[in-house]
Amino acid sequence: MTLLRLRYLILITGLTLAFPAVAQKPAVKEYRVRVVTKEGIRLRGILDEVTDTHLRIAYTSPRYYQQDEWIPLTAIRKVVVRRTNKAAWRITGAIVGSAVAALVANESLQKKRTGNPITYIVTLTMASVGGATTGLILSGVLVNLSRRVIRPLDSSNPAINLQRQLEPFSIHYQQNARNPLPGRVNK
Repeated sequence: MTLLRLRYLILITGLTLAFPAVAQKPAVKEYRVRVVTKEGIRLRGILDEVTDTHLRIAYTSPRYYQQDEWIPLTAIRKVVVRRTNKAAWRITGAIVGSAVAALVANESLQKKRTGNPITYIVTLTMASVGGATTGLILSGVLVNLSRRVIRPLDSSNPAINLQRQLEPFSIHYQQNARNPLPGRVNK
């Protein structure tokens, strides 16, 4: 197999595994939030719903006895939003790392030939495993660093401003966007 064919094979395989099928409906993404109120109270949980006046956080931990918490938007100083499901990013990082390491190892092995085909296969496999591990670790670190801090920008009407910024991250909003009411036109 030529080097060019091997590169295309690895690239197509990596892209096929890294990105979900286009025909599938996208899953509802959960976002973990940390809310800091003006009084200094800190609340954590999953962003469930944003209304005109309140933000609802659903707790997933069994140590909380409450089912959910309603927080007035006017009492919020800032909200830190992070993605809950990080598995897709880690898998993509592992696939890309494996493909890059295999291509680099193949280039190196083409320049300096080994006498034994088994050594070639073992070296290529070990480089691919090392690249997958490195890609997994790096993508895990990068996805943990990705967070969004949302603060009320308009001091005259902070509730509307926070609602507009936080609404796309809520589970309720995403479910309504996926399953619109009959007769409603999506734009």
